[in-house]
Amino acid sequence: MSMNSLPQKKADAGFLRLNEIYLYISSAVLGFGAAILWTGQGTYLSQNSTEKTSGRNSALLWALSEASLTAGGVFLFAVFHSSQTTDNIPTSTVRILYGVFTALSCLAALTFVLLRPSGARKADLEKRQYGALIGSTFRLMFSKRMFLLAFVFAYTGIEQAFWTGIYPTCISFTQALGSNTNSLLALNSISAGVGQIAAGLIFGILGDRTSKIGRDAIIFLGAVVHLIAFILIFMNFPDDAPLQKTTGSGGLINPSVAIALICGGLLGFGDACWNTQIYAFLCDGFADKSSEAFALFKFYQSALSCAVFFYSSLLKLSWHLLIMLVTSVFAAICFFLNERFISTSRLTELHDRGSLPQLDGRPETISSASKQATVQITSLKET
Repeated sequence: MSMNSLPQKKADAGFLRLNEIYLYISSAVLGFGAAILWTGQGTYLSQNSTEKTSGRNSALLWALSEASLTAGGVFLFAVFHSSQTTDNIPTSTVRILYGVFTALSCLAALTFVLLRPSGARKADLEKRQYGALIGSTFRLMFSKRMFLLAFVFAYTGIEQAFWTGIYPTCISFTQALGSNTNSLLALNSISAGVGQIAAGLIFGILGDRTSKIGRDAIIFLGAVVHLIAFILIFMNFPDDAPLQKTTGSGGLINPSVAIALICGGLLGFGDACWNTQIYAFLCDGFADKSSEAFALFKFYQSALSCAVFFYSSLLKLSWHLLIMLVTSVFAAICFFLNERFISTSRLTELHDRGSLPQLDGRPETISSASKQATVQITSLKET
């Protein structure tokens, strides 16, 4: 994780002295390093979580990581507000921004070095050869469970590309929202960060209670929150907002800054619902293949994000919203099916072991004794 956080530092440093060739190369290296970084982060999380703590740890990890949106938004707002700029960002401002970003990237790499060893399973994982790991990843990719999860991962990539790239573009191009769109983008980042942090803290601090609700219920909540956000965005923004600067009105109302920021918060909250539960699901359902599972998660997510950015300059806003609406429904159904499969498999395993949990609150020793007594009575009847 420490080594693969370095490309972020190099990419940020490239903005201090802009060079087109270096920018493209460093961006490609950044994408490669980020994929390995997030896979390693998910594996580290899985190795330090149990079935009971996976949901809480995933939520807290997400809240801490997405807190950067709020902190970064506050920093951007302070810089843009003090510079009194509109759409043009001076070179001096760019250097201030990316100088700070580069320093933080170096600090992050140092933090990864100081992490403690990743648990008791580390020695077992080190014995696995890279070739075997790659082969195991491909076998997992073509399994039925992973085929269903691919739709879930794909949706997170689509909506991630929307709320990080397309939606800020809509804010920037909608002239009716005001002249200083840079400050609005900073406020939108703060709003999205608040939504992310709120969801992460709720599912983390109330981990025991939310675990009783179930992961599928939280996924359903995330889908509903996103649906509300899609409706408000359609009402608030012109249909050509992703493509060009526009002075038009929204689908049903005149563009409103307040609604735009609320939508940013809803997009962030819904995104946290999806990602925290996916992390918890992978930690729980693929504990022995966490590296492979998280690698496939980032593969599908990144591939769909890339595809969205390719067609983003061709489609109007309504088409983006329709695509996300349809894929969110399919993704939720696929997650529900996988969650039911995990629950059924766990009950079957417990039944085979003879250790089904007692609903009347009796300790497991009494349950085992009762089972043994039942077996003895049955044997006496047969004799």
